[in-house]
Amino acid sequence: MDDLSAAGLAAAASAALIQAMASDVWLNVKDHATRILGRDGAASTANLDRVLEDARDRVLTASPERRGEASALEVARWEGRLQARLEEDPAVAGAIRDLISAVRTGGERVDQSTTVQQNVTAGRDSYTAGRDLTVGRPERAP
Repeated sequence: MDDLSAAGLAAAASAALIQAMASDVWLNVKDHATRILGRDGAASTANLDRVLEDARDRVLTASPERRGEASALEVARWEGRLQARLEEDPAVAGAIRDLISAVRTGGERVDQSTTVQQNVTAGRDSYTAGRDLTVGRPERAP
């Protein structure tokens, strides 16, 4: 694989990786990325898992005004890591393409998460719950 192809693939994969960090497909993508990049056994994989989670934390904890900057910085960091991995082992290109595909198809299958804030004022004889609540008579079996 030539340098230009490796650079393009690394750029696409790092952008997909950072995109996945803020979505519901993150756990599946993280496992896939860990298998691709964590090549030296369990210790390397565990370390890489921590590094990926740290990167995700930096992206998600950035203020809304700075989230774009934080994402761009992480894209650049992971692009370098992925390009180095491709130079080290060009055969990993297929697995990296699979990673990009997993993010794209996962993003189509899984709705983006939504935060709902509800304010409830309850008076006498009211029920409130933080989760599911069913009030009424249970249906009787015939």
